[in-house]
Amino acid sequence: MEFKKRIEKLRQFIINKKIDSLFTKNQSHIFYLTGLLEIEGFLIIDIENLYLFVPSLYLQEALDNLGYNKNIKNLYIEEIKKGNFQKFLSRYKKVGFLETEISYQSFKTLKNQIKTKLIGVDDIILNMRMRKDKEEIKLIKKADEISKKTMKKITEMIKEGVNELDIVAEIKYQLIKNGARKESFEPIVASGINSSYPHHKSKNKKIKSGEVIIIDMGADFCGYKSDLTESFFCGKVNDEIKKIYKIVEETKKICFEYCRNENLTGKDIYKKAIENFKKYNLEKFFVHGLGHGIGIDVHEKPYLNKKGNDKIEKKFVFTIEPGIYLPGKFGVRLESMFFK
Repeated sequence: MEFKKRIEKLRQFIINKKIDSLFTKNQSHIFYLTGLLEIEGFLIIDIENLYLFVPSLYLQEALDNLGYNKNIKNLYIEEIKKGNFQKFLSRYKKVGFLETEISYQSFKTLKNQIKTKLIGVDDIILNMRMRKDKEEIKLIKKADEISKKTMKKITEMIKEGVNELDIVAEIKYQLIKNGARKESFEPIVASGINSSYPHHKSKNKKIKSGEVIIIDMGADFCGYKSDLTESFFCGKVNDEIKKIYKIVEETKKICFEYCRNENLTGKDIYKKAIENFKKYNLEKFFVHGLGHGIGIDVHEKPYLNKKGNDKIEKKFVFTIEPGIYLPGKFGVRLESMFFK
């Protein structure tokens, strides 16, 4: 992992913003900058050093795991004790915090505890994380491979009378069996009318013949995620279901080809999907964004929706997931990951 480059880029940001340090409490950001996975605490970055304050619960784990990463220089780990984090911040004149992380109440509380000037800044780390390095891409591709292998196995279960929750349980088992650390999110198994709910919570429902079954799953491999969705048929389905499936499949293919162009934004790609759905008067049944970035988090920048202004560049990894949801009937969604 290119930890040194990431930290140096962040330090240049600190210099440009004319602040003395920057802190983050986002677990994904801490992992991105240190390689310490799912560690709670506060990471402070200044021009020379990094300081990680963690609860006693994580102290030994952080100390032990840091030894495996020789690329991180001058990272000091301390236990959070009453007031010591605030006292430490007081050594700086100006401290930056990520506006996406700190609530107004937390800001007021911290401001009352220290004399240091607190300055809110844009979340540069989220922007940095959009471009993946070689090792990140390798891990994400492995997570994607695990998901695809699992999905192939799960197709054997799609039969009349099988319960949605039984399939969810098997997905979790197969993901780990195939090499995942865990699932990257709670798997979705939505059959029949449940498939018309984009974020259905799988429940104790048996699959019936003639139904659509949407399966949405992802693998976490060494802290990096994948996201994959397929729509299946149980037995013979009506012509309307077949028609919608073909349109969604067509839209996904068009968007994949379009993504190979340069100088696109997330909004441009989203509009491409809308444009194709409009040909069939189905755009109002496409009720979510076309996709999202994926990496340490299963949903991260860039976002492919009507507000997606981030330019899509080389080494970005994101999903393409068109879907049509007909109220009271069924839904169809297809999702794959795109490596720019």
